[in-house]
Amino acid sequence: ALIYSLTYAVIYTVEFQKRGLSHIHCLLWLLGGRSETDACAIDAFICAKIPDVAVDPLGYALVDEFMIHGPCSDYNRRCPCMKNGRCSKKFPKTYQDETVVDAFGYTLYRRRNNGQFVVKSGVKLDSRSVVPYNMQLLKKYNAHINVEWCNKTHMIKYLFKYVTKGSDRARIYFELTANTNNASPGPQIPPPNEIRECIDARYLSTCEALWRIFEFDIHFRVPSVERLTVHLPAKNIVRDGHCF
Repeated sequence: ALIYSLTYAVIYTVEFQKRGLSHIHCLLWLLGGRSETDACAIDAFICAKIPDVAVDPLGYALVDEFMIHGPCSDYNRRCPCMKNGRCSKKFPKTYQDETVVDAFGYTLYRRRNNGQFVVKSGVKLDSRSVVPYNMQLLKKYNAHINVEWCNKTHMIKYLFKYVTKGSDRARIYFELTANTNNASPGPQIPPPNEIRECIDARYLSTCEALWRIFEFDIHFRVPSVERLTVHLPAKNIVRDGHCF
């Protein structure tokens, strides 16, 4: 409630994947926002640290469960995020004493070596593996909520991409398999003919089906925006009352 009370504009789109529940990509415009980036303002909303388990045991448990990336890189080369031998999300990050914005406009969040760590698959992970979050939202929803400081106009285009990209699709095929319960070897199964048996179809999960049946919002924005027609001086648009 505190976060949304400080906003004057909201845009979000709902995305469905072929696993788990739906999630949203959301942009918030904060009241009193400034064009220049202030590290203190960023730190007031976003952090990338592991809380002290003795001071905030609940926050520590939630970060451990929802906001740790990995282990990947040298610890797990088969992690889904690995592309060409490197983590596509650029984890683990480097230690950062203070929050700064680099020359390209990307935010480098404060990640101090405070001695706190969690253990995932037998690997100790510290603040370098924390996905940026807001503690208030994390404690309220008990879920993975990645919070980032955005200062790029193309983020609007990124959100609307999910509205216009079309439905999820999947390529499937059917094949007969041998009866493993029967001791006999069974009939010889020919290799599948992908051209003949492959089906290119829309994929609709149960979550998305229910979402659309109940007609929940796929896209939401406040306030509403109206596109105004642009014209040159003395080139106003007129309408003929007999035609309209």
